[in-house]
Formats: sequence, structure tokens, C-alpha cells
Amino acid sequence: MKRFIKLFSILLTLFVLVSCKNNNKDTSITEIISTTNRVIEDAKDINIIYTTDVHCGIEGNIGYSGVSAYKKELEKTSDYVSLVDCGDALQGDYIGAISKGKYLIDIMNKMDYELLTLGNHEFDYGMDELKSRISEFNGDVLSCNIKYTGKKENKLGDVKPYKIIEYGNVKVGYVGVTTPTAIVESQPATFKEDDEYVYDLYYSNPNNFYKIVQENVDECKKNGANYVVLLAHLGNDEPLNLGSIELCKNTSNIDVILDGHSHRDLNENYKNKDGKDIPILDAGYKLNEFGNITIKSNGDITHTLVKEYGKKDKEIDDFISEINSSVETLGNKVLATSNHTLKITDEDGIRLVRSRETAIGNLIADAYSYNTLADISFVNGGGIRDNLNEGDLTFKDIMKIHPFGNTLCVIEAKGSQILDYLEYSTRAVKEDYKNDGKAYGENGAFPSVSNLKFSVDTSISPSIEIDDNGMFVKVTGKRRVKDVYVLVNGSYEAIDLNKTYTVSSHNYLLLEGGDGASMFKECKVIKKNLMLDYEAVVRYIVEELKGDIKTKYSSVDGRITVL
Repeated sequence: MKRFIKLFSILLTLFVLVSCKNNNKDTSITEIISTTNRVIEDAKDINIIYTTDVHCGIEGNIGYSGVSAYKKELEKTSDYVSLVDCGDALQGDYIGAISKGKYLIDIMNKMDYELLTLGNHEFDYGMDELKSRISEFNGDVLSCNIKYTGKKENKLGDVKPYKIIEYGNVKVGYVGVTTPTAIVESQPATFKEDDEYVYDLYYSNPNNFYKIVQENVDECKKNGANYVVLLAHLGNDEPLNLGSIELCKNTSNIDVILDGHSHRDLNENYKNKDGKDIPILDAGYKLNEFGNITIKSNGDITHTLVKEYGKKDKEIDDFISEINSSVETLGNKVLATSNHTLKITDEDGIRLVRSRETAIGNLIADAYSYNTLADISFVNGGGIRDNLNEGDLTFKDIMKIHPFGNTLCVIEAKGSQILDYLEYSTRAVKEDYKNDGKAYGENGAFPSVSNLKFSVDTSISPSIEIDDNGMFVKVTGKRRVKDVYVLVNGSYEAIDLNKTYTVSSHNYLLLEGGDGASMFKECKVIKKNLMLDYEAVVRYIVEELKGDIKTKYSSVDGRITVL
């Protein structure tokens, strides 16, 4: 008998191991992350599939059709399956920019998403567009920490602080939490009426932020929720006291925090206000992964982080193909009519934008300033690839000019670091920009600038030290760059080497050290992933200039002088 029991135990262990291996062929291992000791009579398993920070990544990685296929497979064996999103779905690529996020909503509706939390990038297209996206979404849009104080129309009036969904005799309350820093990480003007801020995201006082979340959690419990799930878009970067971990420490009665914003996976327990372990889960970026939590009938909560999934939903694939055809059509839609041609070359076709000030470079740098309100803005000459021609301008036309799809960022930099950048990026400049009919003294790092002017003395040889990877190390000799002035309140002032300025450009330059610009890599990041670079140019031409290129950009205005 004992031998039989021992043999049975071995066979049972092997069966469990094989089952786990087969069931998790395309996923990570499922693990119990929370035990609630909450047994509800006749309860059934509840599966909550969640995505976050999709950023228009509809087809790459697992893609929406992979998520949809996973959901349909789960529905074959589970009575209760919900699909939710933790924010930043509508922005991040051409399909979002050209439709103002509408096509993403269309896909989410097709997949039967039930809930969507507002992330910081949902605000990028303005309150009017966001209002339209909210009304178009078939599910509920959630955020508990948005307060309207204006006197006109609350464009977010249809946003709910929470939603309680009944799964048989079990109620789950979902509370939405939006990035409190969204006002500075998106378009500040979006949150204003008559130049006054009228949307408060509880950014200024962390204790008030914790309090408003707790109030909505408690209201869910009061209204019969057996479990409370936070659908958050907080992350755990700066400022840390507004992140999901700190929120967890200062709240109670939350069972799971599903988070986004940090663009990485997270699967850890953290102590809440009462000392209980609460799982905080984050599921990556652009559908490189997604998650599934299961509230089991015995009260346990398990989590599966799906990093690979080979199956696809043909219905969603076909729907996305139809949308891509519409995107192609919209790309040819006229946005504005330009009354002037801006070239990256001189009249003889010799390229200028990598060695001299150009009107087109000035326009793009000014577009960065317009969209970020930074003290100084840069754009590298290598990122400006085509002319802006007179006549009708389409989205595709502007993408040809600025095609890389980098995202706008703002950092804080000392005047001395800005001076190092100017010295480094102009190191190839010669007295003449052409030689034997070809461009001369070029460098892709050469800057077009906004709210700044300076001179380059070509009689002084460059004295830049770079490392083995081509990254800036230091200036070793006499500087070529001189007479550097910053535009302050309408007049130019000499740059202060010890003063801190806000500087905007794209992530390639400021965050990644693109073109070897390592002097900015340790700077404090104020705003990141604001919008796509070409989208910033579109907005500036359409909203600010209204197609009138000629008035301001018919010629250069002396921002860069080569001596």
C-alpha cells in the first residue's frame, strides 16, 4: 500500500509539472500573489486581462490580435473575462497622431474593452478631441483624481471615478487613477480655460492625492464591492511620492494595483497602510507583454504575465488592415496651405541644414518651443530630411521633413552644458559651407535653435575630446562658440553658465545621447515622451502659423553667425 501511495505521488507530481509546462507554453509561469481569505458562496473564477502603454503599438510584438486571441481562448473555459487598459493607448505613432486617437478607440471597441483609465498621453490631442474619444468608447473611462473648477463646460464630464462590475454574485470595484503630472507631461494649455487652469489632478499635495483615491476605494466597498482593483497610470519614477508604490503605502482596502507609465514589467508585493501585502503589476510597453489576473473562487488572486503568444485573431487583423487603408487616405488630407517654400539647401541644391542656420530649421526648433514652453530648444540637422514646399501640406508632407518619430522631451541643463553642446555640435563647421560643388563642414549634430543665438569662430580649431564610442567627453582648448545669448521676455541676455535652463528637443538627443551629445544624459528630466516630433511640427504650422510660413520664415533671422 505504501509503495502504491508513493508511486501515485510521483505520478501526480509529474502530471502537475507537465500541465504547467503545457499551459504556459506562450506565457510566463502563473503564480499566486495574494491570498484574501475571502470565500464567497457559489463564486467562480474571474479573469481580468489588462494592457498598458500600448502607445499605438497595434501590430508589433504580441499586438492587439494576439491579446484578442488570448481573450477568446480564455472565454472558452471561463464565464467571467474582462479586458481593461491602464492608459496611454491613443498616442505614440502615426495611426494615433493622424486620427487623434480615434482608430485606437475603434480597435478597443472591436475587442470589447470594458474599461480604460486616462493616462497622461490621452490629453495630447486636446480636451475637445479627448471628449470625443470618451464618447466613442463603448466601455467606461475612469479617473478618480480629476477635478474640474471652471465655469464653462467640463469636457471630462463623462469620466467616472470608478466602476463596479458584477460577476455572478461577486462584485469587483475598479478605481481609475490618472498621472498627477499629466499637466506638465502633456500640453499645459489643454488644462486651461481663458488662460486659467481649470483641471486639477491633485499634483501639488500628495496627501490630498492619497485621500481622493482612498475616498473612492471606500465608496466602492460601501457599495458592495468584494474586491477593489486600481487601474492606475502612475509608474514609480520621479516624483516618487505620486507613484503607485507610495500610493499603496498610504491607502488601504485595495486588493490589486494594475499600473502603467514606467514602460516596464513589475510583479511585486508592497505593504499598504495596514501592513498587508498588495500586488503592484505593470505590463510593459507597446504590447511586448500583457497581464491576466485571476480572482479565484477560493479568494486567491493569481497573476500571469504574458510575454509571448503565438495565436492571432483574424477578425482583429482584418479590422486593423481596414484601418491602415483609412490611415493611408488620411495621410493625404490637406492640413494647411503654405504660402512659402522652405529648403534644406541653398538655391544651387547644396545642403545647408547641417552646417548653417536655415529657415526650415528655425521653424522646427520654434515648433518644439511652442509645444513645450522650454527656455531653449534644439533640433539636429540630421533630423531634418526634406523641404517644406509651398502649396497644400498633408501629414505625409510633414513626415517627409521630420520622419523619425522621436518624442519631445524637456530637461534642465546648466548654461555650461548648453555651451558644451554648441561647441560639440558645431565642431565641423568651416568658413565656407561648400567646396567643389558639394556640401562642406557638415555634421548631423549641427543644431537649429529657438530662443538662442550664437557665433562660431572658424579661425579657431575645434578642441573636442571624444571617447572610443564617439561620445563627447570635454572641451580641451579655446572655444569656437562665442556671443551666446538667450531670449528672455522678448530680449536677448548673455547666457549664464551657472544658471539652470529648461531645454527641449527629442529623446534621441536629450535622453539617448544621440549624435554623441553625452553632456545631457545626467540632466534632470522634466518632461518625456510628450508627443511625436512630426506631430509637434504639424501643430505649430496648423495651430500657430495657420499656414502662413512666409511672414516669419521667409529668411533666417541671425540666430547662428559663422565667422
